[in-house]
Amino acid sequence: MSNDLRDKYVRALQTTEGDDPLSRLARASLQAAATKFSGLGLLEVAAGPGFKFRLSDPANGGLIAAHEVGDFLQRVQKAVARLAKARRVRRADVVRLQPSDLEIARFDVAASMAGSIIVDLKPHVPTATAEEDQDDLAPAGVSWAEIGAVELVRALPEGPDDEASMDSLFSASPVMRRAVADLISDLPNPNLDISLAVQRGTGERISSVLSSGQAATLRERLGVIREEREIIRLQGRLDGLRTRRQIFYFEPPTGSEIHGFVDDSLVSVVKEHLDQEVEVALESFVLGSAAGKRSQRRYRLIEVAGQQSQLPPSSELDEDE
Repeated sequence: MSNDLRDKYVRALQTTEGDDPLSRLARASLQAAATKFSGLGLLEVAAGPGFKFRLSDPANGGLIAAHEVGDFLQRVQKAVARLAKARRVRRADVVRLQPSDLEIARFDVAASMAGSIIVDLKPHVPTATAEEDQDDLAPAGVSWAEIGAVELVRALPEGPDDEASMDSLFSASPVMRRAVADLISDLPNPNLDISLAVQRGTGERISSVLSSGQAATLRERLGVIREEREIIRLQGRLDGLRTRRQIFYFEPPTGSEIHGFVDDSLVSVVKEHLDQEVEVALESFVLGSAAGKRSQRRYRLIEVAGQQSQLPPSSELDEDE
C-alpha cells in the first residue's frame, strides 16, 4: 500500500470521530472497505490503536504555527511516558524521566494535517537497557503508550461544561497532576484549544476537550499542595462510577456520599462491586494554596475488596527517585 493511500484513509477516519449516528455509519463504511480490500493493508489502520490530538487558536482563525504543534507533541509524549512509568513501577509519582522511559512508551507519528497529529500506539519491542526487568512488560497486545494515553485522556474534561472532571483532577494521584502540568504549563501559545482522542485496541474510543480557559484554570489550581493526608478504611456501598472520567461514588454507613478519583488500574474491580457492600481504603487529604486557602476534604480510591491501586499512596511520601 502506498503511503499516500494510507494517509488518505487515515484522514478519512479522522473526520468520523464523533459518537453521532452519521459518524458511526461513516466509520462502519470505512472499516467495511478496509475488510473488502484487505490486500491494500487498510484493515490494520482501521482497527489499530491510535492517539490523535488537534490544536486550534480561536484568536487566529483556528490556525496555529508549526512549532506549536511540534512543542505540543513533545509535551504529550512526556505526559504519556510519565503515566506509563508510574504504572510500570507502581509509584504514585514520577519526578524524573530517563530516555528509556520515553522509548518504552514511544510515539510513532502515523499522519498529520492542519493542526492535527495521529500517533500509532501499537506495541513494539522496547529498547534493551541495563535496568531491563519484567516491569517493562505491558499486558499482552497493549503498549505502554496506549496505557499512558488512556490514563491522560480519561482524566481530562469531556468539554467546556465538564466541571466534575476538572474537580476530580485535584483528587488524582500526584503523577496525574504532574502529567497534566507537562501538557499545559508554560505553553508558547496559551490561547490554544486542545482536543485529544484515543482509539484503543479493543475498539473503545475516548475523547477529551480542554479549552484555553480551562487550561488557565488548571494551571492556577495545580500549584496547590496536599495537607492532612491520611488513609482511612470504610465499609459501605459502591454507589456509582463514571468510567470515562475515573470518578467513583461511595455511600458510607453514616454521613454524606463520598466521591473522588479512581485510578484506571482499579476501574474493573469497582465495576465488579458496584451496588455492593464492600470494604475500601481511601486516601483523604485537603489542598492548600500558597495564599493559605484550603479546600474541602478530597478522596482518592486506593483499595477495593483487598485489591490495591497500582499507584499506592505510600510512594507519594518517597523522595525523588
